[in-house]
Amino acid sequence: MPRYVHVPTDATAHLIRQAYDAGGPYQWAREGWRNSEESGATRIVFDVERQAAERLGVLRRVIIDNGAGMEPDDMKDFLTTFGGGGKPIGVDSNFGQGFKSSVLPWNSYGVVVISYTPSTPEGSMLWIERDAEGNYRLREWDIEDELGDVMRYDLVAPGPDPEHGCDWSRIRPDWLVTGTIMVLLGSKPDADTIDGDPDPSRSESAKGLLRYLNSRLLEVPMRSNGERVDTTVVALENARERTADRRSTRDISITTPDHRTLVVHQRKVNGLKHFIPANAVTGSAIKVDDHGTEVQWFYVPEPQQAVDGSADYVGQKPVVVVNYQGEAYHADTSFTRYRQFGVTDEIRGRTWLVVCPPVYSDQHPTKWGVLTQASRNMLIAKGGSELPWEAWGDSFYNNFPQDLADARDKAREKTTVSSDPDMAKNLSRILDRLNPRFKASRLVAAAMGKIAGFPTGLKSGAPTVRPVKVVAKSSGSAGGAGGTAGAQEIIAAFPGGPVTGREAPLRGGYPTFQWKEFAPENQKYLADYNQKDSGTDAEGNLYQGAVYLNIRHPVFVQEMAYWSDSVWPKADPNEVRKLVRRVYGEEAVAHVVHAQRLNGSVVGKDGDGSVQRLGPEDVEELVTRPALSAALLGLVNVEQRILTQGGGQFGSRANTA
Repeated sequence: MPRYVHVPTDATAHLIRQAYDAGGPYQWAREGWRNSEESGATRIVFDVERQAAERLGVLRRVIIDNGAGMEPDDMKDFLTTFGGGGKPIGVDSNFGQGFKSSVLPWNSYGVVVISYTPSTPEGSMLWIERDAEGNYRLREWDIEDELGDVMRYDLVAPGPDPEHGCDWSRIRPDWLVTGTIMVLLGSKPDADTIDGDPDPSRSESAKGLLRYLNSRLLEVPMRSNGERVDTTVVALENARERTADRRSTRDISITTPDHRTLVVHQRKVNGLKHFIPANAVTGSAIKVDDHGTEVQWFYVPEPQQAVDGSADYVGQKPVVVVNYQGEAYHADTSFTRYRQFGVTDEIRGRTWLVVCPPVYSDQHPTKWGVLTQASRNMLIAKGGSELPWEAWGDSFYNNFPQDLADARDKAREKTTVSSDPDMAKNLSRILDRLNPRFKASRLVAAAMGKIAGFPTGLKSGAPTVRPVKVVAKSSGSAGGAGGTAGAQEIIAAFPGGPVTGREAPLRGGYPTFQWKEFAPENQKYLADYNQKDSGTDAEGNLYQGAVYLNIRHPVFVQEMAYWSDSVWPKADPNEVRKLVRRVYGEEAVAHVVHAQRLNGSVVGKDGDGSVQRLGPEDVEELVTRPALSAALLGLVNVEQRILTQGGGQFGSRANTA
């Protein structure tokens, strides 16, 4: 008989700990909710165990569902098998370790599981705990039989337990016929677990649990019979902290032994999409690759609040997420993520994006899809690679919804894009100087190409990265999708992509620059580059990409003060600042354009003689916020240009005193 691979008992605790560390805050809640949902439950409650609260003042978190329940043998498998639990195991279904690895490390004293099924109507109870050696085991009870003999059992019927302040059978609510109850006991008999994991780095709380579930679940599922999977989270607060609009006669309260009165708040979980306002503008989902990945988009117009019911929603703002089997992964509200999809800063705070890729399945191993890591905390693509955010973003940007473009243009009516009459001429001169020497390398579709990738929908041979559709000035600036007939298709390199391509040198257009206040997390930087900001300025000049300059950065504030107060104090300070901003803006654009023209340039050879080239990732490093900020420091040529151009406009320095 062959010998099979197994995990030694003393190694299991280390595997559980590793999986726990890989998970994020409230991972135990996700795993508990998913187990209940998969059991067929239509009601799931994250409750507090009332008996121990009233008798001992101990606040224990309890998860209760009215699912199918677990038979005694299944309960043992669920709690004692790492990598199993009575459900299918597979990359697209279950790993059999989620709940155990996310809950056991911080509940070393124990987790009590009580389950009710048609064959065990009085319930079966197990208690898993960590022993002195750090291994997990089932607690055993000494029970006297009818003959007076004492036997040890790990599976018992729930009953009175004075030591822990409760009768385990009385935790069962009236509405539960079949189902499962899980009581989290924490690290010691008197531990409070109502707020979740006590690890300070996870910052969990009862109210945070509600917001987590509302942001993790895209929508609350519906059963085939039309029943909603009703999910409730219980939180507690001191009676004296009740808000004035709550009627005390309707409050449920708990009185602890030290005479504290705790008010029970029961709040519903509705899912992330519930918080997208009903009047949000939306349209057909945008297909962003040949595998069927789509991006759903929603824009909330003013004056409507961008989020409905934000007190129960963790982000309290719109977000970009990936939909994986009804759950939201990789939630991101950053400027960087939105800019990947061409959503500019003006409309970021009102735009929701839900990316819906195909799920990788064991049943179809040759098809591309995404899957979750064992921690259930992040997604990866088939083959273990990162999600193709750039390819998705490029494709969405090329097929940018007209409604979003219109919203962006309307928002820009309140902002200022550089419109100095000489800007286009100056930038063109910079480009004319750079373009003959440096041409951008792009990956274009080719049947005999050797580099795999995804089609972006972009075309080569255009003066800009994405051709901009010109509309009447009264309609705002450019938006929507564009294309160049007869040109080669540009693809984004990605392992396993459906098409092949080759590198080709192409000439590109130029960005613009905008002075603006930076978000708090980026205030330390002088500049930022957004390749997917496109449109027309006030003079009708087309631009592709924008360099943002931090108008509040001390370096620029001091520069403005120096030139307006010390060099040309008698000139109009607004005109002086305008000149300084224009010269710095043109310099920043020149850095970006120069960097882009280096794409594909040969920079040396490896030890084996193979050629080294600068690629897109190298260019991206040259135009990051830190790189651009450093490039704008100590520019003697900029100072000279300001002095020269200002001298003709405001007079020489000697004539200003």
